[in-house]
Amino acid sequence: MVTRVVLVTMLAAVLTDVPTRSQERFSFFQASSPESVERLLKLARLRDDDVVVDLGSGNGLIPLTAARMNPRLRGRGVDIDPKLVEESNQRARSEGVADRVRFELRNAFDVDLRDATVVTMWLFPELMRLLRPVILERAAPGTRVLTSTWNLGAWQPDEVDMDGAAIYMWIVPARVAGAWEWELSVASRRFRYSSFVEQHFQMVEGVARAGDRREVLEGMTLRGADITFALTITLDQLGLTRHEFSGKVEGDQIVGTVKVTPAGQSPLTMPWRARRSERSDYFAPTGAALFQQPAQVR
Repeated sequence: MVTRVVLVTMLAAVLTDVPTRSQERFSFFQASSPESVERLLKLARLRDDDVVVDLGSGNGLIPLTAARMNPRLRGRGVDIDPKLVEESNQRARSEGVADRVRFELRNAFDVDLRDATVVTMWLFPELMRLLRPVILERAAPGTRVLTSTWNLGAWQPDEVDMDGAAIYMWIVPARVAGAWEWELSVASRRFRYSSFVEQHFQMVEGVARAGDRREVLEGMTLRGADITFALTITLDQLGLTRHEFSGKVEGDQIVGTVKVTPAGQSPLTMPWRARRSERSDYFAPTGAALFQQPAQVR
């Protein structure tokens, strides 16, 4: 591994030889060791159906190593140096993996990530931070993102390998912030639920309303497109009722199951489908309820 201090020193030494760029931030090529690349890809836990996309692929080591580690996956690298791109494609041909691995002359900011399941970067930290919103915008939920040495700022990693220089992995989260609505039939009664979810990367919190009752969504977790949470709320004529939700985010809907346990009754598991709404009825007026004031003790 090359430390940041050394990299900054090297950058200052070569600045006069760097051609004019169309952007202020870039990373010049510095070869990684095969051992460190293998560590990074082992943390990714490569699968047969993976598409590994390396942003700033340099000499192609990451996609080529991934292809050797798993003979079924596909790989792609992008770089703005035509010489490195040609050399990487030549290596793919010589290693007999050109049918699965290719390299493109392309700016990392312009890359198509719709088919990616693993995205790797080994660039200056400022450049990786600039690429963070590109990944979150274009990569599908569940995509694994891996970097070495430097993290991605406020986006906390899902896993870290500290056996040597740090290797970080993130899981791209589905977008769940905003209003969601759903209905459930419990004990022959139909109930409508309105919720509102706040999101900071994979960290999510939410609240929900059923009738005029409001409660906090408990234990919310979001990993890729998989979401779970619980809700304990009083339902009309059923009393305090426990709900345990588990589903997968599919665009503007969440599809899964919920286990409902009314007070004093056996649990019932049923299908659950929530739909995104422009505005949640959670915010609709409730009205001023009349409460019996407790008698004063004299």
